Amino acid sequence: MPRRTTCFLALIALLFSGMIPRLWAQDQQDALSPDEVQQIRDSNIHPDARIKLFLKFVQERIDALKELTANADVSHRMAQISDQLQEFTSLCDEMQDNMDTYDSNHADIRKSLKDVLKASAEWPVVLHALPNGSNSNYAVDTAVDSAQSAYQDAQQLSTEQEIYFKAHPKLRHKNGSGPD
Repeated sequence: MPRRTTCFLALIALLFSGMIPRLWAQDQQDALSPDEVQQIRDSNIHPDARIKLFLKFVQERIDALKELTANADVSHRMAQISDQLQEFTSLCDEMQDNMDTYDSNHADIRKSLKDVLKASAEWPVVLHALPNGSNSNYAVDTAVDSAQSAYQDAQQLSTEQEIYFKAHPKLRHKNGSGPD
C-alpha cells in the first residue's frame, strides 16, 4: 500500500508540475493588443505587409520609450519603461522569426527588409538613451541585442533575397513557397 500511495503522489506531482508553467505563461502580459493580434492574423498571407506591421508595432514601442525618456513626470515611469522594453524585445524577436520564415519560403520581402534596415539602425541609440533607474542593465542589453540582431538579420536576408530573386526572376513579388 505505501508503494501505491507513493506512485500516486508522484503521478499527481508530475501532472501539476507540467501545468504550472502553462498557467504561469497564460498569466503573462502579451506584447500585442487584441487589435494588433487581429491585424497580424489578417496579414498572414501577405508577407511584406506582415513584416511592416511588426515593424510598425516595434516602432510604436520605441516611440513610447522616447516619450517616457523625455517626460520625467510620468507616474510609474520606470515600470512603464520596463514594460515597453519587454514588449520591444518580444516584438523584435517575433518580427525576426517572421522574416526568417518568409525567407525560407522564398517570399519576396525585400521592400519590408529595407524598412527594417532603416528603422532598426536607430533603435540602439534610443535604447542607450534610457534613464538609469530601476531598469536592469540586462533588460536594456537584451533589447539592444535584439535591435542589433534585427538589423543584421535584415541586412543578411536582403542580400540573400537579391541573389535569390536575380536567379529566379519569375518568383519576384510573390508570397513564397518557391523552389529551394
